[in-house]
Amino acid sequence: MNTEFLAGFIETADKKSIAKASEALHITHTALSKQLRSLEKQFDVQLFVRSSQGVELTEAGKILYDSAKGLLDQLYALDDRMKPYKIWRRVKIASVPDIATKYLVSSALTKIQEQGHEVEIVYRQSTKEVYKLLLEGEVDLTVAERFSMHPSIWTGELNQEAFYVVMPKDHPLSVQHEIALTDLSAQPLVLYTLGCTIRAALTEIFTSMKMPMHIKTEVGFSEVILGYVVNGSGVTVLPEAFISQMYTDRLVYRRLNHPDAHRTIAVASMNRSKGQRILRLMS
Repeated sequence: MNTEFLAGFIETADKKSIAKASEALHITHTALSKQLRSLEKQFDVQLFVRSSQGVELTEAGKILYDSAKGLLDQLYALDDRMKPYKIWRRVKIASVPDIATKYLVSSALTKIQEQGHEVEIVYRQSTKEVYKLLLEGEVDLTVAERFSMHPSIWTGELNQEAFYVVMPKDHPLSVQHEIALTDLSAQPLVLYTLGCTIRAALTEIFTSMKMPMHIKTEVGFSEVILGYVVNGSGVTVLPEAFISQMYTDRLVYRRLNHPDAHRTIAVASMNRSKGQRILRLMS
């Protein structure tokens, strides 16, 4: 039996909503629905009564809920008891350069090494490439921006980072303390190509606000995006980790004022105990 399916079932029962549970688990509504149907087929019972208001457990569902919670609690407790005997020492972590510099190549790396782990950091230019390595078993963990995941991946939140608008020092918007979305909407944007999670987040924000987003220049992941901004191609939007490493007196940055203008940095692993251990060392 897939314990991830049971965890999804418990989350759905607690939230009384497949939509809310899928959001909490960072998987799609469709994927969670398939997991629930798989459990119903396995036991040949109906687990939920579905309605426009959400879902409610059936009598069979209540029995599975009580049993599944107990079973998962025992499995997690067993995993904790086995931790002192685990033999993994070499840890291979995938990340993107700006996140690795801020969260790994610092005191966190020292803490991990002090626990007897030999750490290898694998760099990729995009978040999708990082998670691809994890799913293919090429790395043990990732430290990257969190987004929709495969249900078998455990994640733990590390930090949230605000988005900043980066512009030339003499730009008219540079006098403002923060940049409103309406102001940004009128600006020519320099953004990374499709596949960039920051670009995807901005697109979602602009679409939800029904505002236009003017992308003037697309930059490849291997290119230096700030060079285009310095040369007057437009303004760009970058996360806090990137901003903290920006060394130039020709540019300024101002926080983007919108409640969704941020990204979540997370530790992710196919092995829950490994992920939790590294997250504790990094926190």
